[in-house]
Amino acid sequence: MESLARARLREVGVEARPTHIREVILENFMSHEYSRIRFDPGLNVITGPNGSGKSSILLGVSVAMGQTYTERGHRLSDLIRRGKEAARLTVVLDNSQVDGERPVPSIKSDEITITRYIKKSGEYWHYVNNRFTPKAELEELLRRLGINPNNALIIMHQNMIENFAARDNVEKLRAMEDAVGLAHLRERLLEAEARLNGLRGEETSVKRLLTEAGGAVEYWRGELQKLQRLRELEERRRGLELEYAWSLVYQVAKSLERRRLALERMLREKERLEGEAASFGAEAQSLREIIRERLYGGGSPEEVLEGVERLVRAAVEEGVRRYRLSSLEREVSEAQSEIECLSRELEERRSAASAKGGEVSTEREPSVVLDDLRLTDLEVASLGKVIPDAETMYFLADSRFREVELKARQVEENVKRAMEEVERRRQVWREKLREIIDDINPVYQRLLEAVGGKGLIRIRGLEDPVTASLELYAGFRGMEPMIVDAHTHSGGERVVATIAFLLALQSYVRSPIRAVDEFDVHLDPLNREMVTKILVEIARSYPSTQFLFITPGKLPITDGFNLIIVQNVAQSSFVTSSVEGV
Repeated sequence: MESLARARLREVGVEARPTHIREVILENFMSHEYSRIRFDPGLNVITGPNGSGKSSILLGVSVAMGQTYTERGHRLSDLIRRGKEAARLTVVLDNSQVDGERPVPSIKSDEITITRYIKKSGEYWHYVNNRFTPKAELEELLRRLGINPNNALIIMHQNMIENFAARDNVEKLRAMEDAVGLAHLRERLLEAEARLNGLRGEETSVKRLLTEAGGAVEYWRGELQKLQRLRELEERRRGLELEYAWSLVYQVAKSLERRRLALERMLREKERLEGEAASFGAEAQSLREIIRERLYGGGSPEEVLEGVERLVRAAVEEGVRRYRLSSLEREVSEAQSEIECLSRELEERRSAASAKGGEVSTEREPSVVLDDLRLTDLEVASLGKVIPDAETMYFLADSRFREVELKARQVEENVKRAMEEVERRRQVWREKLREIIDDINPVYQRLLEAVGGKGLIRIRGLEDPVTASLELYAGFRGMEPMIVDAHTHSGGERVVATIAFLLALQSYVRSPIRAVDEFDVHLDPLNREMVTKILVEIARSYPSTQFLFITPGKLPITDGFNLIIVQNVAQSSFVTSSVEGV
């Protein structure tokens, strides 16, 4: 076991050569006006009546080495002896060479003297070998020696065992983590989980924003489609209006062309009728001359009658032509007038159409174009209200959606990384706890076996650091191990199991010095004997580790330890030593 302890010291950068406390000097500290206590390597037992000042020695050791929190007072100045203005606490550590090796090679003396001054004003300071030393430098020195006065497993102050036993299993696990230096793993895991929960909350918010942004995009896409359709319809309407204007031009032009063609036909007909009328007139005049000659020249009646008949026919034909000519002349006049009107109308419509746009060729009738215009207007009306800024709003919404979408991808990736980080940290936390339990279980079992018991340490619920718990199992007097609680074990048995666990856990902590204050308070003789055996067993298992045990009674051992007796006379503590436990 000793080689394992030394290996652990090397793991954390602690010097291979362990140290121990040679001496403690308390001046004006609590009930000690001036006490000089010598400690030996190995087991040291401090005993004396209640209120004699035993626990003050251990507290003085802790405070001298830098502990700032105490259960005896809220302020260090409260620990100064009544009526005094200052206290001085000194701890002398061994730094002698063994095989040419010192615990702190940089310090060449055989002793390392740590002194702390405390004043009523609240001021305090440290000296190391009579040199003023900042607290950070002192902490680094103690770290190199493997000593942490704030670790409850290195220095178990009064009531620590009872307080631990009274905790529920969840609190016990957390206390264990604090003691062995795993609190930072839990904190880092909880921080990672909090960060993950925060990111999941952010992810939910971003997804909600993404849904809202998507809805806005769809809404404005619909409005943009309406606007685009309106623009198409308006463009179509402008085209139809232009086509309609030019279709009117073409309609008038066609009417004008038809009237001109009709006029040309009428003029040709007039010319023909005039020619025929003139021809029949000339024929009638010629027949009159012939009839006159025959009447006066002695022509036969038959010849005269034939000439008259022919004259009548010619005159009738001429009259018909003359009548038709008179009607045709009125039609020609009307046609010419109509052509003039159509020509003016054509110019007016052309001018109006040109004002709307360039000439558009179309074969469709204006009525057909007008029907399309009416349908277009109906479709425009069916669109309802169209927002003119729909295009701008759509692009803004789409831009916002892309931005939130990118944010969502980033948050999703962050959540993924955070989950991986949580799982990684949870795995480290689990493995470290399992490593500790695997390491201390044999020690816990061996310590219980030393008092005729059996036991086991388990950790439950490692899936969740909030509810994970530590379970101690113990069985005494031939009973199978059961979970340690008020329902299955007596108060003394719970203390025995608890101190076995704490000492097993203490063996895991890298330190050349270990202390337990009043471990046997409220224990009956049988359980006190069991606890004592456990303490002696652990002390003998680590011969190079210095142990300080404080008890108000006698230990059932006779040799192999340094006995320190504390008495209180007239409100002052006095200390005497008896080597080998006499």
